[in-house]
Amino acid sequence: MRALALLLVLLPTLAACSGADGPEEGAGSAEQVAQARDEATAEWRAAVEAELGTTTYDFDALQQDAAVDCMRTSVADWTVELALSGDTSTSGLTRVGLEHACDDVVAAFDEAVAAVEGAADPLDLVCDPGVELSAATAPTAELACANR
Repeated sequence: MRALALLLVLLPTLAACSGADGPEEGAGSAEQVAQARDEATAEWRAAVEAELGTTTYDFDALQQDAAVDCMRTSVADWTVELALSGDTSTSGLTRVGLEHACDDVVAAFDEAVAAVEGAADPLDLVCDPGVELSAATAPTAELACANR
C-alpha cells in the first residue's frame, strides 16, 4: 500500500521532469519536427534547383552524396578529394548539400576549393613531399601520385 501511495505521489513529479504534459504535447512535438524537416527539405530542393537551373534531378542521390561529403571535415581531406577529382565545376552543388546537411563543414570545403582553383597543378597539393594525408585519403592519393 505504501508503494502505491508513493507511486501516486511521484508520478506527477516524474511526468513534469520528463517535460510531457500529456499525450497531446508529444504528438505536437512530433508534428513540429516533421514540419521543420519538411521545410528544410523544401529549402534544400529549392537551392538545388537554383544551382542546377532545373527541376529534374535525383534528390535522394544528392542527399546520399551529401551524407558522404559530411564525413570530410578537414581542409586537407577536401583538398585531396577536389584535387584528385580534377574538377571543381560541381563544387556549387556540393556546397549546397553541405549547407543543408552539415553546415559546419562548409568553411573547410570553401578553403579547399579556393586552394585547388588557385593551384597551377592541383596534384601538387596532394603529391608534394611534406603533404600530410589522412588514413582515409592516403591510399587514393598515393595511387594518383604514383601514376602522375
